This record gives sequence, C-alpha cells and structure tokens, in this order.
Amino acid sequence: MSVEHAQSQQLNLTAAQIKGAGIVTVKPGLLNRAGKEMTLNGSFTTSRAGGVAVNSMDAATVAEILKDNLSEVKAGEPLLRLASEGWLRYQQEHVQNSTALNLAQQGMNRDKALFEDGLIPKRRLLEAQAQLTMANTAYQSSRQMLKLMGAGGGEISQIEKTGRITANLVVRAPVAGSLSGMTWMLGQQVSPGSTLLQITKPGGLELLLNASAEQSSLIKPGQVVRFKACNGEAVPLGTVLGIGSELTVGNQSIPVRVKLNSNPQALSCYKVNQFVSASVETGASADLSGFDFKVPDTAVVYIGSQAYVFAKSADGFQAIAVNSKRLSSNSFAINANAGAANKNIGVLKANSDLASSGTVLLKGVLQGLGAE
Repeated sequence: MSVEHAQSQQLNLTAAQIKGAGIVTVKPGLLNRAGKEMTLNGSFTTSRAGGVAVNSMDAATVAEILKDNLSEVKAGEPLLRLASEGWLRYQQEHVQNSTALNLAQQGMNRDKALFEDGLIPKRRLLEAQAQLTMANTAYQSSRQMLKLMGAGGGEISQIEKTGRITANLVVRAPVAGSLSGMTWMLGQQVSPGSTLLQITKPGGLELLLNASAEQSSLIKPGQVVRFKACNGEAVPLGTVLGIGSELTVGNQSIPVRVKLNSNPQALSCYKVNQFVSASVETGASADLSGFDFKVPDTAVVYIGSQAYVFAKSADGFQAIAVNSKRLSSNSFAINANAGAANKNIGVLKANSDLASSGTVLLKGVLQGLGAE
C-alpha cells in the first residue's frame, strides 16, 4: 500500500534512534470548538477605569513620604504628609461654618417654640429658617472642600468636635490598590492641581494586543481571548473590547483592546507593560465540526495532500493519517481520518504522546527512507 493511501502504519524505532533524532512528544489538547484561534502578542496597560488619581487642590510643601511607588495600599492608608497654608485656611473656615450652623439651628429651635406660643410673628420664624439654610449651605461647602483636600469623614468630624486645626495634611489612599506616580522629594513645592499619586485598583489592567491589518479584519468585539493564567494553564481570561482603525506608527500593527475578566487570582502575577502571547477565537463553531484535538503545527507533517501525526507506541511510533485544519500560526485542529482502511483510528486519543519535534526522521521512515 502506498504511503499516500495508508491510513496508519507502524514505524519501528529503537530508543537510541528516538533519542538521537531529538524526538519530543506532547499530548493533544481537547479542541475548543468555539472557533478558530489567532495568536497575537501584546502587553498589559492600566485601564482608564481601573485607576484613581489624587491631586493637590492648593499649594503645599512635601513634609513626609509615608509610602513609595509599587506599594500595595489599603483604602484610607496614609501615603503622604503635606504642609499647606491652604489646608489651615480651609479648616479654619469650616470650624467657623460648623459653629455658625449650630448657632443657626439653636436660633431656629428657639424661634419655632416662640412662634408656636404666639410670642413672635411668622416673619421672624421665616428669617430664622433662611439663616439656617444659608448656614447649612456654607457648612456643606466647606466640608466638601476638606474632602477634596484629602480629609476623611472621621478627621473632619474630629475638627468639628474639637475645633483643633493643623497645617499638616495627611493624604490617604481613596481606594485599595498599587501605588504609582509618586515622584515627589522631601521639601518639594507642590502647585495647585498637581497630580500627587495614582493608585491602580486590583483588576485595573487591560490587555492591548497587536494585530496585522489582515488579522484585524477577522477580529470582532466580544470574541474570547485566552492566555496563560498565573497557574500556567491557558484559559479564557478576557474578551475583545475594540479594534483600532489606524496602524500604530512604531510597529505598523492594529491595536486590539481586551477587557479582562474579573479573576484576580488568575491575573495577580501580571504587571503593567508585561508581555503576553494570547489567542483570539475568531471562527464559527461550524468550521470545526468533526475535529477533536488541537496540536502544535510541528506535530503535523504532510506527504502530498495527506496530513499525518506520529503517536508513541511500544515499538516506536504509529503514523496516523488525520484530517487537519489550521487554527492559528502555530496550531492545527485534527481528527483521525475515518476512512474504511483506517483500522487503528482508536490509536489517536487524548492521552496519546504525539511527536512534536524530530518529525523529519519519522516522515522519512514513513516514506521508506530508513531511520539512519
């Protein structure tokens, strides 16, 4: 029977011949029939929705740096201490407004009781109500200003209760996450509106992949993206969010933006700018009906138009004729050719050991060239 028509064939090789040829085996992966896969490279970036910036609302001087870049911080944790004349002024204004509000509330309660007893006219009560409204507006305004400066609710309540003010402003983390953007030095002057620091929230990363113009035409929003989780297993960890319309000047590629799944444990090992290789499922399931396994492209050889894989056996390797379909630049979908002559179709199983290197020797043996 000619090689072109053989469905399976035993290739007898000694252990020394296998070792000398550098044959390495892999197990076939079960095929995900969600579609064809396209392998793309890229790196992680900070999601615009995944970070928080803390700005200075007034001029200040850096008095103490309590946490440095790359620190993992908790919400409310002190990060920076500033000496600020503006902070002192805003506290003083709030203490005055808080006192005025208390007096206005007391005046309102008194006039309400007098009005109910018929001792004052209604106009007097309305004036007291207006004064209370104005005092409350001023109080809320100065309270919000203290919050914008970085004060927490407990700190503001303490200022209202004791009337004690300080020129030192402690900047606290508004959310938990990783600290970055801390470029200040002790004694440095801070201008109003300057960004003091940034915090990247857990899960605040995005993946930016690079695709050729041809590849980008096959990519659609919502397609599943797979890459290795922190445990080394390749699993679905994101979906395509958008595809760029212009080539990137540096590498002449189309950017593909990927939204990552909410899976902190699987993504905790990745950092901003870290390189990753990912596969995007771009085809319809109908394209892969009948295919069972996914293998590296190095595991498939062609003799004429017929594809073969080589499964490890007791006496060497079994050459198995397969149907094949390219999934990506480095993988094929395969299934054993179900022709009537293929008596060994059951040899191809999920736990088969398939040659992925050294296949030049195996192809030669299959063609009758010998194993020397």
